Amino acid sequence: MSEELLADVFFLLGFGVAGLMLPMVPLLLLRYIRPQHPSAVKLQPYESGVVQTTAPRRPFHMAYYNFALVFIVFEVETVLLFAVSPVLRDASWMDLLKAGIFVVLVSDGLFYAWRKGALVWK
Repeated sequence: MSEELLADVFFLLGFGVAGLMLPMVPLLLLRYIRPQHPSAVKLQPYESGVVQTTAPRRPFHMAYYNFALVFIVFEVETVLLFAVSPVLRDASWMDLLKAGIFVVLVSDGLFYAWRKGALVWK
C-alpha cells in the first residue's frame, strides 16, 4: 500500500472512532456522575398529572397503526411532490413521466389500503 493511501485509511478510521466517541463519552460520563435516588413514587409513570389506572403496556387497536402507516406514506408523497413541482415547470417529458409514475405508484398504494379496509375506522 502506498503511503498516501495508508494515511487516508488512518484518517478515515480516526474520523470514525471520533464520530463514535463524541456522543458516547458524555453519555457514559453522565451515567456515573448523576445522582441516583430512585423511589416508588419516582419510578411511577407520569403523564399530564393524571394518576394511571391501567397497565402502561396495554395493547392498542391496530386501526391506529394502519392509519399511521397510511398517513406517513402520503405525507412523504406530499412533501416530495411539493419539492418537485417548481422543477417540473421547465422539465422535459421524461421528468414528467417519472413524476407521473411516482404518483401512479403511490395512488396504487392508496387503492390497496382502501381495498384492505385500512382507511375504515372500526
